[in-house]
Order: sequence, then structure tokens, then C-alpha cells
Amino acid sequence: MKAKTLLATILALSFGVAQAQEELNSALVFETYEWDFGQIEEADGVVQHTFRFMNISNNPIQIDNVATSCGCTTVLYSTQPVAGGEYGELTVAFDPSRTEGRVLREVEVFTKDRRNYASLMITADVNPIPMGLEQLYPHLLAGNVKTNAKRCNFGYITQGESVTRIVRVANVGDKTAKLSVVTTGNRYGMSVECPESVAPQEIVSIHITYNIGKGKNHFGMARDTVWVVADGVKSQEPIVVNAIRVEKFSDNENKPKPVLRIEPAYVDFGQKAPGKIYKKTIVIGNTGNADLIFRNVEAMEGTAISIETGQVIKPGKELKVTVAITNSNVPRTATLGSINLTTNDPTRPFRELRLQVDTK
Repeated sequence: MKAKTLLATILALSFGVAQAQEELNSALVFETYEWDFGQIEEADGVVQHTFRFMNISNNPIQIDNVATSCGCTTVLYSTQPVAGGEYGELTVAFDPSRTEGRVLREVEVFTKDRRNYASLMITADVNPIPMGLEQLYPHLLAGNVKTNAKRCNFGYITQGESVTRIVRVANVGDKTAKLSVVTTGNRYGMSVECPESVAPQEIVSIHITYNIGKGKNHFGMARDTVWVVADGVKSQEPIVVNAIRVEKFSDNENKPKPVLRIEPAYVDFGQKAPGKIYKKTIVIGNTGNADLIFRNVEAMEGTAISIETGQVIKPGKELKVTVAITNSNVPRTATLGSINLTTNDPTRPFRELRLQVDTK
């Protein structure tokens, strides 16, 4: 028994984010919450990693469900209960087919009683199978100009930071095409540099830059669109650009910090009558040792939340928060909603609260 206790203590101390997870009142403590596969080849097929966890409570827990952010990610796990102080594992498999470059996939783990929750992340840099220009650039913009990606994701950008991403376009035709761009949306400090032309069978780069100024309103999700114009013809679909604007956090690990707790982070309203608004109460708390500040609260269309931008939760305190979703008028339809919360929690400054209601 002493050996088991010592091993558990050593393991708990070695977990990089175990303390944060324990502060979330979850009995699931993982050795690591992130795994980077590094450079992988699309041609090599599926890669997988096994995440190991410990039940730090005195009661048995049972993994009841997992949710992944993409169908390319699957999870193998046991539904047998794990006793207190014992270890369990689940294996996450990622299929790199039809992906390219840096990819991030999230896996959310729920126990049977929904009281214990964990969020895992896998990342990889995918080298695609060599193909011709037509296959490498499958998305038609305008004329003979195509792109390899209709989305440009910046990820986190801190206040006062300037970040540039590249979107490549190719001319698959036999004549030079003149290029320009049109941007729409609030722009959020976005600028675009585009070559004036692209020769036949040539690949050129469009540079998209976010320059995030310092200010109280420069937080949360930034969304923009870039429309490519080839020989005067505007693309049928835009390139969608987004970034998550957060504050610049201190590198001092000993500095007091807040920890956001959401229980539950996934709210299932069940089957309800169509066309009505449904509400539930959840708990949002601060298990850290500094004030938790909501820098930006954004409820997607059809959803609502009772927390507002600028609201503060003191260390060790929690709030009962009302979330709401409007059900579809279409029978046998699942209505999905999300609420984005950007805070000064340096571990996870951006959290998405997911809602679902099914129409009877």
C-alpha cells in the first residue's frame, strides 16, 4: 500500500497540468493533456497515442462518453469502472487523410455522472501525398485560380502582437491571371498583401496579417473574409480568416493566476418541443488564486448566457449561470449552439461552451 501511495504521489507531481485539473474538481487526472505527433506523412495512415490517467478520488469512476472535434479522430476506451487511486487509459487515433500542415484536434472526456470532465488535445504537422497542381489546390476561387485552403486560422494572438499567415493560390490554366482581393467583415486590424498577377502553372502567396492593438475591446474571436478576384471575377466563396485575441500573460509561473471552471461544459437539453427557448443553470467558478475576468463573452445566434463581458469572479467563488438555446421548428432536428468565453486564465484563455437541444 505504501508503494502504491508513493507512486501515486510521484505521478501526480509529474503531471504538467494535474493541479489545474484537480482544481476543476475532476477525478480524472491525466499524465499529459496534450500530445504532438510531430511531422507525419499522410501516406503512412493512422497514428495513435495512449493517454494514461489516474482516479484521484475515493470512488470508482466510469468513462461514459467522448466527443471529438473532427471525424478524423477516434477514441478507444474501456467503460469498466476505475477504482479510486487506480489507473486507466484511452487511445486516441488520428487519420491524416486529406489534411495538410498543422492540425489541432480536441477530445473531450465525460464520466457517467457527468461530474468529471477532461479535455485532451492532439497536434500534428501533416506532409501530404505528392499530387499535381490540380489536386494540391482543389478549391476553385475564380477563373483558373485555385487555393489549397479556404480557411486561415491564426490561433491565439496576444495584445500588441502582429502575426502573418500565408494562403497560397495557384493558376492551373495556360494564361496569366491578374489578382486582387476584397475584404469584408469587421477586419479587427487585418491587412492583406496580394500579388498583382499569377503566371500559368505558378503558385503565389497571399499574406494575411493581424495587428492586434492594445485595448479593452480587443479580445475574443476575430472573424474576417478575403475574396480573391481573378481577371475581374470575384471568387464564389471567400477565404475565411479567424484568430483568438487574448492578453499577454506573464512568464512567471509563481504569479497568482485564475483558473476557470465550467460545470458542465457541454449542456444537453434533451428532446424538446419545437420553436421555443429553453434554459438551464450551470456553475462557472474560479478555483485559482487571482481574480477571473471575462474579457469577452460571445453568444452565437440562438443562444444566450447571463455572464457579461467585464464580469469578475473572485478566487474560490462561483456563480450560478443561466444558458439558453432556441430550438428548431423542424421536427427530429438537432440544434447546436456555442458560447465563447475569453478570460484572463493563462492556461486556457478561450473556452467554448457547447449547447444542444433535439426537436421532438
